[in-house]
Amino acid sequence: MRIGPLELQEDLSPADWIIDRIHDFAVDVGSVIPEGFEAYARLFHPAIRFENGHQVEVRWSDVATVNGRTIHPEMQWAGVAGTWGHSQQKSGGLWDLEPEDGSLPHRYAEHLRDLLAGYTSTKDRVWFAVWDGFAGLKIRPGGTATLSFGSEGIHHAVQRPAPAPGPTLRLPNREYYLLSGPMEGIGESMCHGPRWQSANLWWPDDRSWCVATEIDFSWTYVGGNASLVEALINDPNLEILPANIDDAISFESDRINPQPPR
Repeated sequence: MRIGPLELQEDLSPADWIIDRIHDFAVDVGSVIPEGFEAYARLFHPAIRFENGHQVEVRWSDVATVNGRTIHPEMQWAGVAGTWGHSQQKSGGLWDLEPEDGSLPHRYAEHLRDLLAGYTSTKDRVWFAVWDGFAGLKIRPGGTATLSFGSEGIHHAVQRPAPAPGPTLRLPNREYYLLSGPMEGIGESMCHGPRWQSANLWWPDDRSWCVATEIDFSWTYVGGNASLVEALINDPNLEILPANIDDAISFESDRINPQPPR
């Protein structure tokens, strides 16, 4: 089973180091990305504003500035935007779509692909983990079976339960399929269109860095050496702040900006 240049793996042992280094579920940054890297960064997914039929990216910092909120590494969207996620509230022209959960935006994924290539010696061997709960996964086979019921000669096609495409990597409260291929695979959507879906975890065979997008979060973590994280933070194409492995990750972790009323 393949997604572009990526091939589904039966042997999950290349991900054993993730299992060994990941923290318990929903505790801190280490619950999303494995501990042990020299430095970490938090990449914020942008909100979207529609202008003349085009999508314009809106940074969290822009929203925070307009709303008089503080920009800091543990800020949460609810705190800077003044509204809970998925509330259908709009911003009065600042943004129309809130940041997307669970998927690193395609432009950011391709930008990271090009940047991270300079920080690994195994560009041709990269591992990708994608959550098994996404609808429309390209590696999950579909199919129908024609069954007869009702009046004679009347047939109905019903969906046949699809078998699991392969074994799953089990992390706290999450299971993932594992694929492998070259870094070019970073630009492949894990699901059928029109929605783009990034992998949730990806790392090169030499484990020089790791990228992690939790399915419920509207940001992505990157772990690597200090030089890599510094390059990310200084990249004008990305909105990134430094992170610590023990930073909090819940809605309540924004201890500076007020939460909106429920």
